[in-house]
Amino acid sequence: MQSGPTSSPIIAINGCLIIGARFSPAASAACPRPVEAFYSIPYASADRFSQARPLPLGSQTSGKRLDASRLKHAGPNPNCTTSTLRLNITRPSTASSQQSLPVLIYFHGGAFNFGDPSETDSVSFIAHAQKDIIVVAVHYRLGVLGFLAGEGEANLGLKDQRLAIEWVHSWIPVFGGDPKLITLRGVSAGAHSVGHHMLNPSPLPFHKAILESGSPTARSVLSASHPRTVANLDSVRSSMLPVITPPGTVKVNFLLNAGLDVFSRHTDSLTWPFQPVVDGPGGIIPDLPLNLWQRKAPGGETSPLPAAVITGFCTSEGIDFITESCSDFRSFFAKLIPSLTPTDLEALETLYPPNDQADRADLVRRLGVAYGDYAYICPVIHTAHMISKLGGRVYLYEFAALVSEANRAASHASHSDLVTHSAVGAADYPGLGAVSGEMHSRWTEFAASPTGIFAEDRWPPFVTPFGEDDGDEAKGKLLVFGQGNDEVPGGGNAGVPVQTRTLTEREKEVCRFWWDRMELSQGDGNAGVVSEAY
Repeated sequence: MQSGPTSSPIIAINGCLIIGARFSPAASAACPRPVEAFYSIPYASADRFSQARPLPLGSQTSGKRLDASRLKHAGPNPNCTTSTLRLNITRPSTASSQQSLPVLIYFHGGAFNFGDPSETDSVSFIAHAQKDIIVVAVHYRLGVLGFLAGEGEANLGLKDQRLAIEWVHSWIPVFGGDPKLITLRGVSAGAHSVGHHMLNPSPLPFHKAILESGSPTARSVLSASHPRTVANLDSVRSSMLPVITPPGTVKVNFLLNAGLDVFSRHTDSLTWPFQPVVDGPGGIIPDLPLNLWQRKAPGGETSPLPAAVITGFCTSEGIDFITESCSDFRSFFAKLIPSLTPTDLEALETLYPPNDQADRADLVRRLGVAYGDYAYICPVIHTAHMISKLGGRVYLYEFAALVSEANRAASHASHSDLVTHSAVGAADYPGLGAVSGEMHSRWTEFAASPTGIFAEDRWPPFVTPFGEDDGDEAKGKLLVFGQGNDEVPGGGNAGVPVQTRTLTEREKEVCRFWWDRMELSQGDGNAGVVSEAY
């Protein structure tokens, strides 16, 4: 939890006074040095199903005074078809417009349908950092308002994010930030987003990137004309009956409720609606992500990489997504990825065999492991592999602490609070607090660094082991955070805060299986549309 404000910092711009909030050590021991926050600052105005328009800093005020000392509603206005998009800016209290501090822009997760920028504890992240950083957490359109392909422009949520990056370039110097030293950080769907921005366009509007539990090739990135995408729009329209007003003008509550209804129908199958789509030439995802990677390959179209990238996964990425309705291993994946052939499905069952009991618990285990590999782990490793292959600098990690009490697992994106070094982990679980310290120090060091380069003994860069000489012991290195820690589910073991390991032969085998079939979850889901996945 963030500590309470103690006084009000003020920024004057464009004839407007922007009133923020200050957090101090006197208010909470969880805040070891003073931090300032400016909440819910409007950065854009968006008409429904249309690209947003930027709002200059201080342009939307009441009486030339903007109260940015507390969070405001960031969702759509229930009485009209226009939304105000907002962001939160957090900085050290010593920051001023005379400085040029590194900036981290945060995109939250939530399957592109849920979530909020306030989910990250930026105050703790900055207050515990050894070097000064500014954090900007961005609200962007979600669900039917941000990703309803076929109704207005596609990928509006991603375009909101891009506009927010441009806004930061223009206005962050007022808060003491350096627009030339921007790191994007995303968790889950936010990491997918960062990946899409990384693949397009050129030049990159940011310097470094952090992708946690996600990648541009994670899960599915279908075309706007894919039958599943088209069916989502039809389902939204059907869910609004007997309302016959077009989605563009219907009251927003009808539209949002229809979107939630459609999303709920896909929960068990994990064929989630309202996701980023391939929107074609000139779009924010102009081609299949695999093809965009190939354009970065030697001999392809010129497109830069970030100066450095952190990416990684949790050990049990898939376990929390498996529901009671999942009753058969093969049919689950046949529905999730319809283009899998009978031969593919047979190979999949061989890759994830049942144990001797073959009971319900074993089915959940198999599905959780296989889905986690397909949806998150193998795509994350694929990103690390491609960056390394292209000569870029990338650091790979695994989060292994068992912080999911229900499943005794390191489940999807379960590490994110530890990165911000929030007090709950350090106070209640000493071993987890040590893990949090190791993660937080590296994330903040990376964000603050002009180069993003770690000392070799601090974090060895990932060198891809896929290809020739894949047995080289210097290749495939990653950091593991929290191996053996089971304090949250009551085990009492502190584990190892951080250690280095190498990708296993099993991990490489699983990656090769899923990478060879990645194209089945992109575009129209057809085989043979990509020359090579890696």
